[in-house]
Amino acid sequence: MPQTMTSADLRTRNQVRLLRAVHDAVEPFTRAEAARLLGIGRNTAAALVGELERARLLHEVPAEPGGRGRPTTLLVPHPEGPVAFAVDLREDTWTLASAGLGGGATELESGEHDRTPAVFAEIREAVARHGGERLAVLGLATSGPIRDGHRLHVSHLGWDEVELDDLIGADWPRTVVDNDARLAGLAEARRGALRGTGTAMHFHIDFDIGGTLLLGGDAQRGAHRIAGEFGHMPLTGSPLACMCGVRGCWSLDVGANALVRRFGGTPGHGAGRELAQEVLRRAEAGDAEAGAALDENAAALGRGLGALANALDPEAISLSGLGVELIRLRREVIEAHCAEGLMAFRRDEPPRITAGTVGAAGPLTGAAEIAWDVILSPEWVRERL
Repeated sequence: MPQTMTSADLRTRNQVRLLRAVHDAVEPFTRAEAARLLGIGRNTAAALVGELERARLLHEVPAEPGGRGRPTTLLVPHPEGPVAFAVDLREDTWTLASAGLGGGATELESGEHDRTPAVFAEIREAVARHGGERLAVLGLATSGPIRDGHRLHVSHLGWDEVELDDLIGADWPRTVVDNDARLAGLAEARRGALRGTGTAMHFHIDFDIGGTLLLGGDAQRGAHRIAGEFGHMPLTGSPLACMCGVRGCWSLDVGANALVRRFGGTPGHGAGRELAQEVLRRAEAGDAEAGAALDENAAALGRGLGALANALDPEAISLSGLGVELIRLRREVIEAHCAEGLMAFRRDEPPRITAGTVGAAGPLTGAAEIAWDVILSPEWVRERL
């Protein structure tokens, strides 16, 4: 039998709902608008705002004068309120940022690393340099799948079953971890091109491709928190063996490594990314060989999107990372091959394919969002109040 909600539980629930509304809002709103949004009375809304102000979670500031009548106030994050830290751990670099209630990540520090798990010690030191009493939760985006929330796999770095619990010790702030592609999708669903979309997919393209299915603004994680490894499905018939242990992965045909390989270069990490950008520049300038490599990359992307659209029926698909450039330079190729891969009855209403609007900060923004999901929970708010 479900437990009966006490008055204290209801108050905490409404406090969390109000904080979440402020966090998700495009623009600040008034106390009266909060009452309407939450479906509560104005007196209840006033009491909630007062409680959250005293806890240094919300703050009221005067709105811009709007003519006659009583001046109104807007609900904004408290200037002394909690902050989340976010880390984007790439194959060769890392970035640390802070984010307050309402979103928006501010970069604090970044650096390169030696592609070994020793990078976690560097990140710990950076967090210690910038952290303080306001730091509540750290969100970490990584470039590989994390099984059961703590075992990290990055096959092209040789990281297999890396135990995050051993690397994130007791001296870290409370930490939540997820895959970079999934977090980039979460950022687009909450802050970008997929905002307000019920069923969507997002793909982050860097050295290879990863993605996520988004339902109602939330990224789906699966039974072991490793859903979304679409790049390791044989969607395009590649004959190549992937470092993940599977032959024919989609990621062997899409992304910077595939672009470099088709152009005759050697796939890699930092240098591979730079060469991929050079291929894009040459293709845009009219170089035939670079253009052919780009065409093949875009075609493989489109074929895979069509296959996944058949299975998952998204309203929209957004792309980030290299995907933004692929859309800019080869949208027609992507859409044509996606349409060819769709079942005939789907072709009249294909999913909308769009460039993400959060940009390169997608994984970092998503990492901040999962950190704020912890803060905006009844358990955390109850402790704070």
